[in-house]
Amino acid sequence: MQQFHKKTDITFKNSFEQTQFIDWRTQPRSYKLYPNFFRRYNINEYEELKFIKNFGKITTTKKYGKEEVSLRANPSAGGLYPCEIYIQIRGIKGFLSGIYHYEPLNNNLTLIHELSNDGLEYYFDTDSKKFIFLISNVYFRSSWKYENRANRYLLLDTGHQLASIFTSLKAENIKFEFEFNFDKKNLNKEFGFDSQEFFQCAILIDNEKDTKPKQLREPLISVAPSDYFIKNKFLEEFIQKLENEKFEEQIKASIFEELKMKNIQNSIDKRRSIRGFKKESISKEEFDEITKDIFSIASKINIDLYFINNNIKSMKQGIYKNVTLIQEGDFKAIGTKLAFNQRLGGDSCFTLFFTANEKSNYIISYIFSAFLAHIINLKCANLNIGCTGIGAYFDEESKKILNTTNNILYLQAIGK
Repeated sequence: MQQFHKKTDITFKNSFEQTQFIDWRTQPRSYKLYPNFFRRYNINEYEELKFIKNFGKITTTKKYGKEEVSLRANPSAGGLYPCEIYIQIRGIKGFLSGIYHYEPLNNNLTLIHELSNDGLEYYFDTDSKKFIFLISNVYFRSSWKYENRANRYLLLDTGHQLASIFTSLKAENIKFEFEFNFDKKNLNKEFGFDSQEFFQCAILIDNEKDTKPKQLREPLISVAPSDYFIKNKFLEEFIQKLENEKFEEQIKASIFEELKMKNIQNSIDKRRSIRGFKKESISKEEFDEITKDIFSIASKINIDLYFINNNIKSMKQGIYKNVTLIQEGDFKAIGTKLAFNQRLGGDSCFTLFFTANEKSNYIISYIFSAFLAHIINLKCANLNIGCTGIGAYFDEESKKILNTTNNILYLQAIGK
């Protein structure tokens, strides 16, 4: 997958060569709707299912001129929301066992397949599960704006969406497993995605039954995920490669058990991506609270964290690798420059750089960089500290400044 990363680097040269004009009137629809004749169930009416609303519910709306934009529990690059969630549910009293599509705008579950002796477990080669949560990507929603570099944003959005599900389950103390190894190719076909949409990953929750469901007895109805669609050859090659990707090392949910988060529901409801900082400082204690467990977890999943300290009290300004100062100095101007000349990179109290070497699994590293960034975002919300992810940055220049050969995967600016 490394070749796709290299081909989408932003350099000083190609940033000036880009001539794409964004006509916001042509933005594709950012949510999928099944036809009205499908049965729908409101999550709020079922106690055992209420936690699902935290996966992507509307937390606030904003107006930009005459346009009203709905902001969800999870952030998305450019507010394009390329992720869709499908949920298989078994064994909930008073609720039909089946495969559902989650509608975040209305907090509805749409029944798209009633289960018999079949189920999604067949494509995971596993026993019967109480819940299976599947995250898919609708690539055109992102490529409409970001063109080929959308492959990166799809992975980042998936990481944030995965973390939204994780925190919802953690708030309910529900045990689960991450799953990246499953028959994506055939499952994409069964759902009638027709290359417009594709599965990335899943979360499984056991129901302690040892039965093995059979293959889905019929393909699901094919429904367009956007109001229109333009093919992108580069991204479709990326998807084909992803369908055949094998993950030798699975990320164990137990790695994240050390994460201690206060007031999870409050943080979910308050989380926002900030657009600017007042350049006020944060304390060393606040920094420690925000990053608690993050560095140790990152190292366990082969992610190297760097950060530029611009304005943390009682800490020397400079560039750090993990928590070790490697170059002292004022790097505010450089932080702005690296973040694609966005002031957020220099006005922050600190800016994190998520990186990974070429020997690590590219997909896992990218998704879990955004996963950890999402946890940081929620911690910041609880402390009333601003936070935002930055997916546009100068790749090679960032590597030079950090003195690393690692791929730069994501930036995150934190401050007041």
